[in-house]
Amino acid sequence: MTFAETHRYDDIIDLPHHQSSRHPHMSMHNRAAQFMPFAALTGYDEAIAKVAARVRNQDDEQR
Repeated sequence: MTFAETHRYDDIIDLPHHQSSRHPHMSMHNRAAQFMPFAALTGYDEAIAKVAARVRNQDDEQR
């Protein structure tokens, strides 16, 4: 597949990246935290673990 060459952004391609004067630059650590997984339901993992343990115990008792 070939792409047609365009020059639509030639006037802005070499401009410096914009930096806001109102908002401070975000550190790499804080930026990475924006994309980290999180627990949407607080305590859900603990509740699942408790039920799983209960089921395992019932299964062990039946053997």
